[in-house]
Amino acid sequence: MGDREIGMACAQLALERQARDVKLMFVGDRLGITGYFVLATVNNRRQARAVRDAIRVGLKEQGHGVPVSSSEDPEGRWSLYDYGAVVLHLFDDEGRQYYDLDGKWADVPTFTMDDHPASSEGERTP
Repeated sequence: MGDREIGMACAQLALERQARDVKLMFVGDRLGITGYFVLATVNNRRQARAVRDAIRVGLKEQGHGVPVSSSEDPEGRWSLYDYGAVVLHLFDDEGRQYYDLDGKWADVPTFTMDDHPASSEGERTP
């Protein structure tokens, strides 16, 4: 499985745990430390934990190991999980607006996930 497929799997697992506004962004041409960002919004810390755990188990079962590092905001507005080729960013609504990775990386190829990924025509596919 390539890096893009790992990112897609990560995004799909987030959706399965009801994360919102899930995006896969190809940042590899501009950022040398990773290839993809997965951004997702969650309602609270409990949901963030459920999303994180589902992705950790799912990717491990697929043979991709566990995150090489992670970091969390003490206030619970964001958390980051680094899988090497893919970095997962989980935000609450306030954190998503404050850090504005969507805006800062608006010019990179992006695939917006929803319940029906095939319906995301018109998005720039990474």
